[in-house]
Amino acid sequence: MALASWTPQPNEDLPGAPVGVAQRVVAALLRSKDVRPTTLSRRVERGLPFRVFEELAAKLGLTREDFGALLRLSPSTLYRRRRAGRFEPAESDRLWRYLQLYASAVEVLEGPDAAAGWLGTPLPALGGRSPLEAARDAPGARAAEDVLVRLEHGVFG
Repeated sequence: MALASWTPQPNEDLPGAPVGVAQRVVAALLRSKDVRPTTLSRRVERGLPFRVFEELAAKLGLTREDFGALLRLSPSTLYRRRRAGRFEPAESDRLWRYLQLYASAVEVLEGPDAAAGWLGTPLPALGGRSPLEAARDAPGARAAEDVLVRLEHGVFG
């Protein structure tokens, strides 16, 4: 089969339904079976629900305040978002970055506890920062994802 003619086969139950561990983690946190990129993008643009923040903070073993600080959100902004029930699009984009990193870590490290532990551990490959600290910006999140890919493929150096 030529590469140009290949198309992914949709899930027969629901197009975009979770197939891998990371997709299932995302689906569970978002409470949605539809994890197609276009759908996820629309959800981020509308603003992710505050409960996603709370549930992810709990899975990471972080307080609201500590997770809010990683997301660059002041306590007063967190209070307003909690009352509103959702985040603004730019804030949701930052929250999505952590959700995606956590989901990838659960898949690669084969469990939520291992993922949470790894995400909080300072790593030489990230300049002595933990993946959670590195993910405060897009390049740092990409670097943390790259470390996960290397771990997944057995490249430790």
